Amino acid sequence: MDYTHFEHLSQATGIGITILDTSGQTLFESSIHAATMAFRQTLYETLACEETCRIAFLYSCYQARRFGGRYIFFAPSGLVYCAAPLLDGKGKMVSGVLAGPFLMTDHEEFIDFDLKNLGITSAEAIEALRAQVHVLPCITAKHAHAVNEHLGYVAGTYPTHTALAESVSIQTDMFASVYPIEKEDELLTAISKGDLHTANAVLGDIIKQILVHYSGNIELLRSRVVELTVLLSRAALKGGADVNAILGLNYDYLREIDSFSSVEDIVLWLHTVTRRFTEHVFDFTGAKHMDSIYKAVEYIKRNYAKKLTLQEIADHLFISRQYFCRIFKEATGQTPGGYITFVRIEESKKLLRDSTISIIDIPELVGFESQSYFTKTFKKETGTTPGRYRRETLER
Repeated sequence: MDYTHFEHLSQATGIGITILDTSGQTLFESSIHAATMAFRQTLYETLACEETCRIAFLYSCYQARRFGGRYIFFAPSGLVYCAAPLLDGKGKMVSGVLAGPFLMTDHEEFIDFDLKNLGITSAEAIEALRAQVHVLPCITAKHAHAVNEHLGYVAGTYPTHTALAESVSIQTDMFASVYPIEKEDELLTAISKGDLHTANAVLGDIIKQILVHYSGNIELLRSRVVELTVLLSRAALKGGADVNAILGLNYDYLREIDSFSSVEDIVLWLHTVTRRFTEHVFDFTGAKHMDSIYKAVEYIKRNYAKKLTLQEIADHLFISRQYFCRIFKEATGQTPGGYITFVRIEESKKLLRDSTISIIDIPELVGFESQSYFTKTFKKETGTTPGRYRRETLER
């Protein structure tokens, strides 16, 4: 297949282009990718995240389809990418396109701040990455937006996928008019807090809306269910489910969905998916230290708004800091610090949806020490700034 248009886009922007099939395998890489290959491999090996990144790349293409054909995201490696879907005339994704990696900070900040936040503590590893990081392009947010727009445009006009742009536009408009987008935040929050009763109730509302409006069109229904599956997996991960378990489930489910030809099969399958994902959220029944983990989670939820240290939480549990960090990671799949950050970001989203609260006041209300650190962390976790999140939320 001729990918000349994507090679030209890569050369014009100075950013690598990758095309993936629907199983996440690489179909094409532009020539520019060779310059960053050594750095990416070193980073993947240091973080042990190559497979996680590969699956995240595939998910981002599904997310791009959901958001009208364009999507900017941070990969598990901390690098930034743009994504776009390649669809057939019926709106089914046949492959996905990525532009990246690139940075939206300078090289030194990425090494000294971002990588340490990802858990890289080895001075030797840091210096090895510092010696290679210059190969990554550093671009502004405005530049990233331009790359994202051009990627979506080229993907939308790719000659082997006719009617892509029209299909995406029509589906996005229809989706926006009927889909209860506000329910997504409710679902994520409920699952992150382990409130499965509320989560299932909210999920039921979302499923009901999807079935009411799309049960007469199997292709649109399939598309909406794919989007919901991605949402469920993200909610489960944020809620503390094991990363490998959820990514494995989602990978299998996204491959299964195209095999169903009736509404009844899809509905039955969706209920199975929902049950499997929710079963993984904070499922500590087999954990050796279930009581300690639950107590830690509850303590974090009660005290996230103040300066909270891992030593303080460990003291509350009457165990050492090192032991606490280890059992928390083993039971939840994420570090205590990562979970604290997640809780703070989720609470900040609630405050951002209230226009009567000044953005300047929000960092202190959710436990961040400064406005700049809050903004940087919020953007890293969500892919957007607090101000933009507020504007887009209030415009819905």
